[in-house]
Amino acid sequence: MTPSSPSVVRVRNRRPLAAGALTLWIAISPWLWGFAGAHPAVANHVFLVLAFGPLAVMMVALRPAALVTLSGGVWLALSPWVLGYAGNHTAWLNELVTGASLSALAASCSGLTGRLRPQSARWRARRPGDPSYTS
Repeated sequence: MTPSSPSVVRVRNRRPLAAGALTLWIAISPWLWGFAGAHPAVANHVFLVLAFGPLAVMMVALRPAALVTLSGGVWLALSPWVLGYAGNHTAWLNELVTGASLSALAASCSGLTGRLRPQSARWRARRPGDPSYTS
């Protein structure tokens, strides 16, 4: 099936786009939410963007990058309490939600979430030739 116009582009895998959006959010959120005065928070965000930003975009293609990015998401979720800026409600809520989102995305890219689905016959795709296939 072809797009109706040449300017329409279909994105098959949206996870790199989501990773890029999360990385951008991590980069600008201290200034958007007003906790840029907390220097540990800003240093943490700069470190995360520089260290995990490129990995987050590559995590769809590279499973080790997804696993490392998963650890970055966990760190982001826990960092307000470790670095001592959890007194700012906006900061820790932003870090918790963003870290959980990054962790979930990385877990999805690494294939960890596929192991959590039940593998019963009820959930598997039935194909012709399969004994449980009924048309």
